[in-house]
Amino acid sequence: MKKARQVIATLLIVGGAVLLLGSVTISVTQYQSKKKQVKQFHQMMEKVREKGKQGKQDKREQNDVTLPDGVLYVLRIPSIGTEDPVKEGVTKSALAASLGHETDTVQPGRVGNCVIAGHRNYTFGKFFNRLDEVKVGDMIYVDTVEETYTYRVRETKVVDPTEVSILENTLNEQITLYTCTPIYIATHRLVIVAERIYE
Repeated sequence: MKKARQVIATLLIVGGAVLLLGSVTISVTQYQSKKKQVKQFHQMMEKVREKGKQGKQDKREQNDVTLPDGVLYVLRIPSIGTEDPVKEGVTKSALAASLGHETDTVQPGRVGNCVIAGHRNYTFGKFFNRLDEVKVGDMIYVDTVEETYTYRVRETKVVDPTEVSILENTLNEQITLYTCTPIYIATHRLVIVAERIYE
């Protein structure tokens, strides 16, 4: 009986260690992938913007730019030290590797509501883990290959998961970020609303 308990205890310890190691490995791999995507995007952005300054690139060439790994743009929130790639769509697989743009909403820099979703847990990534620290007045930047758009946070709120009004279009240039909250329970959605400003 004592030996059986020791075997079970050993198996539980080994199983726990394997799960912990797997989780750490996934986190490290995702962090490295995110950093690589952001770096490649910024390199592409610098090339496009430099050509634009020199007048060497017309609109057709800008539209033909191939972005690294499908990254549309990079979202930066300096107050919480984040810089994350954004891709099209909010499927589970898309959100495992990046933030996701809600397809039926406008892109940044256009009149309307640009909605971006992200995971907030330790298994799939740390993209929006600190989103609850964002405060009214904080700045959010969206880097596209052609331009950087600046937004100021106007509102933070928590809503039910069924609240679809956060996806509705607006008459102003707005960006809405949302994620699950609380971080482990995910019974609600944390929503950050920011309005474009011109500096």
